[in-house]
Amino acid sequence: MSMITSFRQVVRYWWVFIALGSSLIIFGLLLMAFPAAHFATLGIFFQIAIVINGTLEIGFALTNYRSVHGWAWHLAGGIFDLLIGGLLLFDPVITAVSLPLFVGFWLLFRSIAIVGRCFDLPAVWPETAWMGLLGLAGLAFSFLILYNPALDVANLILLASLALISIGLFYVFLGSHFRQLVKKGAAK
Repeated sequence: MSMITSFRQVVRYWWVFIALGSSLIIFGLLLMAFPAAHFATLGIFFQIAIVINGTLEIGFALTNYRSVHGWAWHLAGGIFDLLIGGLLLFDPVITAVSLPLFVGFWLLFRSIAIVGRCFDLPAVWPETAWMGLLGLAGLAFSFLILYNPALDVANLILLASLALISIGLFYVFLGSHFRQLVKKGAAK
């Protein structure tokens, strides 16, 4: 299968990227809306966000395994998210003790994947540059969390919210870009 055929298959599923991005933005905004809430609230929102993200990523990988080169990386990322989400859901002690590290590393992993995906996209300036900047913003926020995992709850929530919103915006922009390609007939 040629790279063009593979790209056309992926573009057809633009809505998966918009759903993933929208869910991450919503969770980021919900976290930001309740900055005075407990540490447990961040844990619950983060657990749900990871499980939804993992489920959507696995769904994307399984529906595109024939057409996407490197589909196994999407599958592995989704499985990783479900494992981390499950661990956080079913072991509240681990969640309470190490939530900043889980948040920081998960956001770091997602941000690195975003920057890498920008290099796989067809060169469409300035959309690719903006999407790359959103990935770099997610990297910066995740580094700030990992640099000082003993942040107070308000700062941890703010940094995690900003990173989730950055990553979510990337996926919404990516899905919107793919949707425009479908409308133009590039994915026929």
